[in-house]
Amino acid sequence: MPATQRPPGRDRESSGTGTATVGIGVVLLMIARCALPGLIAAGALAGLGGFLGNPWLITAAVLLAAAVIATVVRRRGSGRDACCPPTETSKKAPTGT
Repeated sequence: MPATQRPPGRDRESSGTGTATVGIGVVLLMIARCALPGLIAAGALAGLGGFLGNPWLITAAVLLAAAVIATVVRRRGSGRDACCPPTETSKKAPTGT
């Protein structure tokens, strides 16, 4: 039997998956760094709602998590580099003269 040859595939380097992976990683890092306290609170609220069997608490937890993530994404889109408010030392910019 003749061996079947595989058709030539696309070059894996040019597929763009590396760029997408880096982008997803940056977003996840930003959410973890800036929104972690809010997401922990939402998780605790959801856990309490699940333990008590209260759909209102679970809904409130989902809304809280969505609000935290939306706030972080909106701040990132506004051009701010950091999610935290500026400190006193960063407010005083050197005057270069």
